Amino acid sequence: MPRPSANLDRKLVSAARAMLPETGFSGLAVREVARRAGVNAGMFHYHFKTKDAFLQRVLSECYEDFLQSFRDAAEGPGDSRARLRRVLVAVARFGRDNRVMYALMIRELLNVRPEMIAFAKANFPRHVSAVLSLMEDGLREGTLRPLPVPMLCMFAMSTMGLPNVVVDAVERGRVRSIGGFPAKEFSAMLLSDAMIEQRADMVLAALAPRRRK
Repeated sequence: MPRPSANLDRKLVSAARAMLPETGFSGLAVREVARRAGVNAGMFHYHFKTKDAFLQRVLSECYEDFLQSFRDAAEGPGDSRARLRRVLVAVARFGRDNRVMYALMIRELLNVRPEMIAFAKANFPRHVSAVLSLMEDGLREGTLRPLPVPMLCMFAMSTMGLPNVVVDAVERGRVRSIGGFPAKEFSAMLLSDAMIEQRADMVLAALAPRRRK
């Protein structure tokens, strides 16, 4: 008996990635995924066996996309400060371009979803360790203020990532204005390339050693 086309698993994963922002992990139904993918439900079990294995595959593909852009930024030329700046920009841009999935992952972590917790434990150290290493280099070079590295990392990553969650909430809530600004205009400005670059510079300025008076 010939093996079913490997393209079917790709169709199922793509369908799930499109559905997750609507359903979350708990609402993701196998039969609906198969229907949207135009694939027989039996093929889901052929390729993935269980729903948990399928969710891990979906999350892994999203994360690998992020990790590639992250590595390109972290491993390029320049001193630790230049590389850290590129990493901050890369994190913010990926979160912006995938902000619905980004916000979903944050919500699922806060809700202590077992699938998301397991995935985070298995994968997040891969990029977090690189950020910590860059910050340790910065401390040695004197370009970062002498604070615990995890604290520096938390401040930098949350500052770059939080606007994506805010804009996702604005879009999901159909908010029309923020502080007198039209919501669409505010969101576009907040997530623009220029503002991301400015935010990275602000983070680095905040992390720089204090000048003695």
